[in-house]
Amino acid sequence: MPYKDSDQRRAYDKVYKRRRRARGWTEKRLDMRLTDVQFATADDLRGKLYQVWAEANDADNASLKPETRLRIQLRVVEIGLRLVETTDLERRVTALEESENESTPVKG
Repeated sequence: MPYKDSDQRRAYDKVYKRRRRARGWTEKRLDMRLTDVQFATADDLRGKLYQVWAEANDADNASLKPETRLRIQLRVVEIGLRLVETTDLERRVTALEESENESTPVKG
């Protein structure tokens, strides 16, 4: 319904948009329909990323546009970089825990 008063329209829009954001109705959001896969380790995620990359590469142009294929592959690379960071973090935490177990307290 159009408003004659622009202040009233702005107030309505403000409340409407606030409600949409509260419900998670944003343009870009996480797709929660595909949540049947659970990952226990970073290696599980790595395997799934390889699978997604291979499926995107093997798809023909009729089923997957080149732009979409590129977007999927770029997203896989982005997640892969995060995976490298996670793997490196796991390795560093393990090294810290091992050095903590081997060290002896200094008595003064």
